[in-house]
Amino acid sequence: MAEIREVQAYGRTAGYPGAGESRPGQEGDRQGGQQSGPKPQSREPRQIRDTARVLGIPAAEFTPRVQDAVSLILNEMDSVRFELEVCHNHEKHILDLADAHAYLPVLNRRAFERELSRATVAVERSGEPGWLVTVMAAGMELVRRRVGLAAVELVEARLAELALGALKASTPIGAVGIAEFGILLGEADRKLAETTARLVAARFEAAAIDYEGEPITIIAHWGVAEIGPAATTGAIRHAADNHQRARASGAGGDPHGAPDAGSDTGEAGAEQPERARK
Repeated sequence: MAEIREVQAYGRTAGYPGAGESRPGQEGDRQGGQQSGPKPQSREPRQIRDTARVLGIPAAEFTPRVQDAVSLILNEMDSVRFELEVCHNHEKHILDLADAHAYLPVLNRRAFERELSRATVAVERSGEPGWLVTVMAAGMELVRRRVGLAAVELVEARLAELALGALKASTPIGAVGIAEFGILLGEADRKLAETTARLVAARFEAAAIDYEGEPITIIAHWGVAEIGPAATTGAIRHAADNHQRARASGAGGDPHGAPDAGSDTGEAGAEQPERARK
Protein backbone atom coordinates (compact mmCIF):
# COMPACT_ATOMS: atom_id res chain seq x y z
CA MET A 1 0.00 0.00 0.00
CA ALA A 2 1.23 3.49 -0.83
CA GLU A 3 2.42 5.70 1.99
CA ILE A 4 -0.10 8.32 3.01
CA ARG A 5 2.37 11.09 2.26
CA GLU A 6 2.38 9.87 -1.36
CA VAL A 7 -1.42 9.93 -1.51
CA GLN A 8 -1.57 13.46 -0.11
CA ALA A 9 0.32 14.72 -3.16
CA TYR A 10 -2.90 14.20 -5.13
CA GLY A 11 -4.95 16.27 -2.73
CA ARG A 12 -6.46 19.59 -3.71
CA THR A 13 -4.58 22.61 -2.44
CA ALA A 14 -6.67 25.42 -3.99
CA GLY A 15 -9.17 26.96 -1.63
CA TYR A 16 -12.83 27.55 -2.37
CA PRO A 17 -14.85 30.60 -1.47
CA GLY A 18 -17.21 30.33 1.39
CA ALA A 19 -20.64 31.87 1.78
CA GLY A 20 -20.67 35.54 0.89
CA GLU A 21 -17.25 35.45 -0.74
CA SER A 22 -16.69 36.12 -4.44
CA ARG A 23 -14.39 34.32 -6.81
CA PRO A 24 -11.68 36.19 -8.70
CA GLY A 25 -13.05 37.97 -11.76
CA GLN A 26 -16.67 37.32 -10.80
CA GLU A 27 -17.79 40.55 -9.19
CA GLY A 28 -21.19 40.14 -10.82
CA ASP A 29 -21.93 37.04 -8.76
CA ARG A 30 -21.89 39.10 -5.59
CA GLN A 31 -24.18 41.71 -7.12
CA GLY A 32 -26.75 39.69 -9.02
CA GLY A 33 -25.59 36.10 -9.55
CA GLN A 34 -26.41 33.07 -7.50
CA GLN A 35 -24.24 32.39 -4.50
CA SER A 36 -22.93 28.88 -3.94
CA GLY A 37 -23.15 27.30 -0.53
CA PRO A 38 -20.30 27.31 1.96
CA LYS A 39 -17.16 25.29 1.32
CA PRO A 40 -17.71 21.66 2.40
CA GLN A 41 -16.20 20.77 5.74
CA SER A 42 -13.88 17.79 6.18
CA ARG A 43 -15.76 14.66 7.17
CA GLU A 44 -15.64 13.53 10.75
CA PRO A 45 -13.89 10.25 11.68
CA ARG A 46 -17.24 8.64 12.45
CA GLN A 47 -18.50 9.47 8.95
CA ILE A 48 -15.31 8.04 7.46
CA ARG A 49 -15.74 4.79 9.39
CA ASP A 50 -19.38 4.49 8.37
CA THR A 51 -18.51 5.06 4.73
CA ALA A 52 -15.69 2.51 4.88
CA ARG A 53 -18.12 -0.03 6.33
CA VAL A 54 -20.58 0.64 3.49
CA LEU A 55 -17.74 0.22 0.97
CA GLY A 56 -16.99 -3.20 2.46
CA ILE A 57 -13.60 -2.48 4.02
CA PRO A 58 -13.13 -4.95 6.88
CA ALA A 59 -12.65 -3.38 10.31
CA ALA A 60 -9.41 -5.29 10.75
CA GLU A 61 -7.95 -3.65 7.64
CA PHE A 62 -9.18 -0.18 8.50
CA THR A 63 -5.84 1.01 9.85
CA PRO A 64 -5.06 4.68 10.57
CA ARG A 65 -3.29 4.96 7.22
CA VAL A 66 -6.27 3.49 5.39
CA GLN A 67 -8.52 5.90 7.26
CA ASP A 68 -6.34 8.83 6.19
CA ALA A 69 -6.42 7.65 2.56
CA VAL A 70 -10.21 7.19 2.57
CA SER A 71 -10.62 10.59 4.25
CA LEU A 72 -8.51 12.23 1.55
CA ILE A 73 -10.52 10.61 -1.25
CA LEU A 74 -13.89 11.49 0.25
CA ASN A 75 -12.88 15.08 0.99
CA GLU A 76 -11.59 15.41 -2.56
CA MET A 77 -14.92 14.14 -3.88
CA ASP A 78 -16.74 16.73 -1.76
CA SER A 79 -14.46 19.46 -3.10
CA VAL A 80 -15.04 18.40 -6.72
CA ARG A 81 -18.80 18.30 -6.11
CA PHE A 82 -18.65 21.80 -4.63
CA GLU A 83 -16.59 23.09 -7.55
CA LEU A 84 -19.15 21.65 -9.98
CA GLU A 85 -21.92 23.51 -8.14
CA VAL A 86 -19.92 26.74 -8.34
CA CYS A 87 -19.39 26.28 -12.09
CA HIS A 88 -23.06 25.49 -12.74
CA ASN A 89 -24.22 28.55 -10.80
CA HIS A 90 -21.75 30.77 -12.62
CA GLU A 91 -22.76 29.35 -15.99
CA LYS A 92 -26.42 30.06 -15.27
CA HIS A 93 -25.55 33.59 -14.19
CA ILE A 94 -23.56 34.21 -17.39
CA LEU A 95 -26.40 32.85 -19.56
CA ASP A 96 -28.92 35.05 -17.76
CA LEU A 97 -26.71 38.08 -18.36
CA ALA A 98 -26.36 37.17 -22.05
CA ASP A 99 -30.15 37.09 -22.45
CA ALA A 100 -30.90 40.26 -20.50
CA HIS A 101 -31.26 43.60 -22.23
CA ALA A 102 -28.73 46.26 -21.24
CA TYR A 103 -31.31 48.57 -19.66
CA LEU A 104 -34.81 47.20 -20.35
CA PRO A 105 -36.70 44.56 -18.32
CA VAL A 106 -37.26 42.38 -21.41
CA LEU A 107 -35.23 39.92 -23.47
CA ASN A 108 -32.59 41.28 -25.78
CA ARG A 109 -32.78 40.59 -29.51
CA ARG A 110 -30.49 37.55 -29.36
CA ALA A 111 -32.60 35.85 -26.69
CA PHE A 112 -35.85 36.78 -28.44
CA GLU A 113 -34.60 35.25 -31.70
CA ARG A 114 -33.96 32.03 -29.81
CA GLU A 115 -37.48 32.10 -28.35
CA LEU A 116 -38.87 32.66 -31.85
CA SER A 117 -36.91 29.66 -33.11
CA ARG A 118 -38.31 27.55 -30.27
CA ALA A 119 -41.81 28.73 -31.18
CA THR A 120 -41.40 27.40 -34.73
CA VAL A 121 -40.38 24.01 -33.33
CA ALA A 122 -43.39 24.02 -30.99
CA VAL A 123 -45.69 24.76 -33.93
CA GLU A 124 -44.16 21.87 -35.85
CA ARG A 125 -44.79 19.47 -32.98
CA SER A 126 -48.25 20.59 -31.93
CA GLY A 127 -49.67 21.69 -35.26
CA GLU A 128 -51.19 24.71 -33.51
CA PRO A 129 -50.15 28.02 -35.11
CA GLY A 130 -48.42 30.75 -33.17
CA TRP A 131 -48.09 34.45 -33.90
CA LEU A 132 -45.44 37.12 -33.75
CA VAL A 133 -46.64 40.58 -32.78
CA THR A 134 -44.46 43.66 -33.19
CA VAL A 135 -45.32 47.08 -31.77
CA MET A 136 -43.14 50.15 -32.17
CA ALA A 137 -43.26 53.83 -31.21
CA ALA A 138 -42.75 55.98 -34.27
CA GLY A 139 -40.52 59.01 -34.49
CA MET A 140 -37.84 58.02 -31.97
CA GLU A 141 -35.09 59.18 -34.31
CA LEU A 142 -36.57 62.69 -34.16
CA VAL A 143 -36.69 62.47 -30.37
CA ARG A 144 -33.04 61.47 -30.30
CA ARG A 145 -31.95 64.30 -32.61
CA ARG A 146 -33.88 66.99 -30.75
CA VAL A 147 -33.67 65.84 -27.14
CA GLY A 148 -31.00 63.19 -26.91
CA LEU A 149 -30.43 59.49 -26.36
CA ALA A 150 -31.44 59.67 -22.69
CA ALA A 151 -34.96 60.66 -23.73
CA VAL A 152 -35.23 57.68 -26.09
CA GLU A 153 -34.06 55.29 -23.39
CA LEU A 154 -36.58 56.79 -20.98
CA VAL A 155 -39.36 56.20 -23.51
CA GLU A 156 -38.20 52.65 -24.17
CA ALA A 157 -38.12 51.82 -20.46
CA ARG A 158 -41.63 53.16 -19.96
CA LEU A 159 -43.00 51.31 -22.98
CA ALA A 160 -41.36 48.05 -21.89
CA GLU A 161 -43.12 48.32 -18.52
CA LEU A 162 -46.45 49.00 -20.24
CA ALA A 163 -46.04 46.00 -22.55
CA LEU A 164 -45.15 43.71 -19.65
CA GLY A 165 -48.19 44.92 -17.73
CA ALA A 166 -50.50 44.06 -20.63
CA LEU A 167 -49.29 40.48 -21.08
CA LYS A 168 -49.12 37.27 -19.10
CA ALA A 169 -45.87 36.78 -17.22
CA SER A 170 -45.10 33.70 -19.31
CA THR A 171 -45.38 35.55 -22.65
CA PRO A 172 -41.95 36.04 -24.27
CA ILE A 173 -41.31 39.69 -25.06
CA GLY A 174 -38.12 41.24 -26.39
CA ALA A 175 -36.66 44.49 -27.65
CA VAL A 176 -36.17 43.99 -31.39
CA GLY A 177 -35.40 47.58 -32.40
CA ILE A 178 -35.42 51.18 -31.21
CA ALA A 179 -38.63 51.47 -29.15
CA GLU A 180 -39.88 48.32 -30.91
CA PHE A 181 -40.99 45.20 -29.09
CA GLY A 182 -41.68 41.66 -30.24
CA ILE A 183 -44.30 39.45 -28.57
CA LEU A 184 -44.73 35.70 -29.08
CA LEU A 185 -48.17 34.12 -28.77
CA GLY A 186 -48.34 30.33 -28.75
CA GLU A 187 -51.38 28.38 -29.94
CA ALA A 188 -53.17 31.55 -30.98
CA ASP A 189 -55.15 32.81 -33.96
CA ARG A 190 -54.98 36.02 -35.95
CA LYS A 191 -57.83 37.60 -33.98
CA LEU A 192 -55.98 37.13 -30.69
CA ALA A 193 -52.74 38.42 -32.21
CA GLU A 194 -54.39 41.59 -33.52
CA THR A 195 -56.28 42.12 -30.26
CA THR A 196 -53.01 41.86 -28.34
CA ALA A 197 -51.30 44.24 -30.73
CA ARG A 198 -54.08 46.82 -30.42
CA LEU A 199 -54.05 46.53 -26.64
CA VAL A 200 -50.30 47.13 -26.35
CA ALA A 201 -50.39 49.93 -28.94
CA ALA A 202 -53.25 51.64 -27.09
CA ARG A 203 -51.30 51.49 -23.81
CA PHE A 204 -48.30 53.04 -25.56
CA GLU A 205 -50.33 55.92 -26.97
CA ALA A 206 -52.17 56.55 -23.70
CA ALA A 207 -48.92 56.85 -21.73
CA ALA A 208 -48.05 60.25 -20.30
CA ILE A 209 -44.29 60.52 -20.86
CA ASP A 210 -42.22 63.63 -20.44
CA TYR A 211 -38.50 64.33 -20.42
CA GLU A 212 -37.23 67.24 -18.33
CA GLY A 213 -40.72 68.70 -18.25
CA GLU A 214 -41.35 68.38 -21.99
CA PRO A 215 -44.12 65.93 -23.04
CA ILE A 216 -43.42 63.23 -25.62
CA THR A 217 -46.47 61.96 -27.49
CA ILE A 218 -46.34 58.34 -28.67
CA ILE A 219 -47.88 57.08 -31.89
CA ALA A 220 -47.65 53.28 -32.11
CA HIS A 221 -47.60 51.02 -35.16
CA TRP A 222 -48.08 47.28 -35.02
CA GLY A 223 -47.88 44.24 -37.24
CA VAL A 224 -48.52 40.51 -36.91
CA ALA A 225 -47.21 37.41 -38.67
CA GLU A 226 -48.14 33.76 -38.35
CA ILE A 227 -45.48 31.34 -37.12
CA GLY A 228 -45.85 28.45 -39.52
CA PRO A 229 -44.30 24.98 -39.07
CA ALA A 230 -41.75 25.41 -41.86
CA ALA A 231 -41.09 29.14 -41.56
CA THR A 232 -37.67 30.54 -40.72
CA THR A 233 -37.24 33.17 -38.02
CA GLY A 234 -36.08 35.68 -40.62
CA ALA A 235 -39.14 35.14 -42.78
CA ILE A 236 -41.45 35.57 -39.80
CA ARG A 237 -39.78 38.81 -38.72
CA HIS A 238 -39.92 40.22 -42.26
CA ALA A 239 -43.60 39.27 -42.59
CA ALA A 240 -44.45 41.11 -39.36
CA ASP A 241 -42.40 44.11 -40.48
CA ASN A 242 -44.11 44.18 -43.88
CA HIS A 243 -47.52 44.03 -42.23
CA GLN A 244 -46.54 46.85 -39.87
CA ARG A 245 -45.31 48.98 -42.77
CA ALA A 246 -48.42 48.32 -44.82
CA ARG A 247 -50.68 49.35 -41.94
CA ALA A 248 -48.60 52.46 -41.21
CA SER A 249 -48.64 53.49 -44.87
CA GLY A 250 -52.37 52.95 -45.00
CA ALA A 251 -52.72 55.28 -42.01
CA GLY A 252 -50.67 57.87 -43.84
CA GLY A 253 -47.44 57.50 -41.91
CA ASP A 254 -43.99 55.98 -42.09
CA PRO A 255 -43.25 53.47 -39.25
CA HIS A 256 -39.63 54.65 -39.11
CA GLY A 257 -40.34 58.37 -39.28
CA ALA A 258 -42.88 60.84 -37.99
CA PRO A 259 -46.47 59.95 -39.01
CA ASP A 260 -48.62 62.74 -40.31
CA ALA A 261 -52.05 61.22 -39.77
CA GLY A 262 -54.11 59.20 -37.31
CA SER A 263 -52.89 56.43 -35.06
CA ASP A 264 -53.42 52.69 -35.31
CA THR A 265 -55.95 52.78 -32.49
CA GLY A 266 -58.30 55.03 -34.41
CA GLU A 267 -57.46 58.35 -32.81
CA ALA A 268 -57.84 60.87 -35.61
CA GLY A 269 -55.62 63.87 -35.86
CA ALA A 270 -52.95 62.53 -33.46
CA GLU A 271 -50.07 64.84 -32.69
CA GLN A 272 -46.54 64.37 -33.90
CA PRO A 273 -44.61 61.66 -31.96
CA GLU A 274 -42.69 64.18 -29.88
CA ARG A 275 -43.06 67.72 -28.77
CA ALA A 276 -39.87 68.11 -26.84
CA ARG A 277 -37.77 71.22 -27.16
CA LYS A 278 -40.20 73.08 -29.42
